[in-house]
Amino acid sequence: MKSHKKNMKKILIFAFILILSGVSHAQEQAPEKLSRGNVFKFLPINIPFQSLSFEYERMINPKNSFTIGVGIPTQKSIIGMFGSNETSSLKTANFSTMHVRAAYRHYTGKSQLPRGFYVEPYVKYQDISCSAGVSGTESQYFQPYASDLSIKLNTMNFGLQFGTQILIAKRVSLDFYFLGVEAGFLRGDLSGTVKLTNSNLPSNADQILTSATNTIVSNINSSKTDVLPAFIGNKITISQTGNRVNAKINGVPYPWLRAGISLGIAF
Repeated sequence: MKSHKKNMKKILIFAFILILSGVSHAQEQAPEKLSRGNVFKFLPINIPFQSLSFEYERMINPKNSFTIGVGIPTQKSIIGMFGSNETSSLKTANFSTMHVRAAYRHYTGKSQLPRGFYVEPYVKYQDISCSAGVSGTESQYFQPYASDLSIKLNTMNFGLQFGTQILIAKRVSLDFYFLGVEAGFLRGDLSGTVKLTNSNLPSNADQILTSATNTIVSNINSSKTDVLPAFIGNKITISQTGNRVNAKINGVPYPWLRAGISLGIAF
């Protein structure tokens, strides 16, 4: 929670700096009245990522604007999406994202409206939440087990994007952001509690439970070394307490490409 507050504070500070720099730049120019100085937008591209995303753009002078964006999480099942299908071991899988993005946009044209080609540096904070129900068979005693996994991740990214915004009848906006590159760091936790599902548990149930937990830890360790590159795997620390497993991710480099379209109303 403390790290989340720190990240949000960084965004607010960055947004404040953007506003001050924009206002300072605006004061250097002759004041002009903008007929359409505000744009409210919806980003449909984020719906598959279980997020309803909106942005508000405010012109601060004829060629520059400030944007604040938010993504509201809508956690739903992703079974059947992204190649994730229900199997004998995967029973449930839910996923959602939320974000806050602050940006400063410079238009290169002379329209004095929020339209045309632009360059936009930005900072973005994002939360990623996942939960899944998995099952399997413990390898030593061949007893069935289940585990409810929970993943909480967050990123703090800085980026730069290029795009062009079209105004139809000076009212309807189509914003094509066709090239955006961002980079930051991924942090968070994966945790799960293992339980045996056999209704007639043997006397050595504790041993079986420990063995099942060890199986999950072994699978995570295998993924660290065999699937993930070393610079990521070395940032993951795994701990085990009884039948509870926790994997802590700390500072994994997080590159990302950003592209899409938004639909909005100018006023």
